[in-house]
Amino acid sequence: MNSNDNINKDNLNLLGAVALGLTTVYTAILATQLMSTKHKVDYLYYKEHFQKEDKSSN
Repeated sequence: MNSNDNINKDNLNLLGAVALGLTTVYTAILATQLMSTKHKVDYLYYKEHFQKEDKSSN
């Protein structure tokens, strides 16, 4: 019975480590996508902002 308890604890620890690793990778991917979207939005905002400013000065 004692060896079964140790095996179950080892499996649970391994499962926890795998879950933590996958969560970390998933969070990193989401953060990368969020920053990519932010850069695109910033680019479009400033492009629009400065084009209007250039047109009004002509």
